[in-house]
Amino acid sequence: MECVIVVAATIGSPFAPADGSDGYALMSAGSIRVTGYPVGAGVVAGTLTDGGNPADALLLMEEPALPGQEIRARPVALLHTLVDGLPRTEVLCVPAHDANFAALTDVAALRAWHADEGTLATVLHRLQRGHRWRITELEEAPAAEQFLAEARHCHEGLTWRKER
Repeated sequence: MECVIVVAATIGSPFAPADGSDGYALMSAGSIRVTGYPVGAGVVAGTLTDGGNPADALLLMEEPALPGQEIRARPVALLHTLVDGLPRTEVLCVPAHDANFAALTDVAALRAWHADEGTLATVLHRLQRGHRWRITELEEAPAAEQFLAEARHCHEGLTWRKER
């Protein structure tokens, strides 16, 4: 399943494969394996959640994106979080056709990239300062796809049209 992420903000992250499977040398100047891949925060176009807002998304990417940029992506995991004690769901995605992220298909692969619950909460905090974030659960890609399918259905029911 593919979706379109509308990026709102981008930051650096510590996420990178420890085994070098992305093809970058550990010691090369500016290596992404040292600095980490950027993470964008935004929304999934053409979706509507129970709260009346588009589905929130995090996007692990090779290059930073400008606010408003649309990026075709695929979901890898569904994050259940508490933000200041209130539940929130985020879809974690990667670019749909980027070979660097081909191996990122499940939660185990995310953890191999140092994208565990604690690190994800830190990245979310950096994207939205002033809030306390805690990841309560990471679900596999099929759960994220189901969440997006329901959010698309809700959007289509409200707007009477299919998006992308």
